[in-house]
Amino acid sequence: MNKQLEEENELLRIKVAYLEKAETLAQEKKKLQTKTKR
Repeated sequence: MNKQLEEENELLRIKVAYLEKAETLAQEKKKLQTKTKR
């Protein structure tokens, strides 16, 4: 496997992990908002 590909894969993995975390945080926020609305 060539070095550039490895680095790109690493970046993609980081990006995916970041997006998943952001998604989870957004869902948590929504949950909190619906709780406080009641």
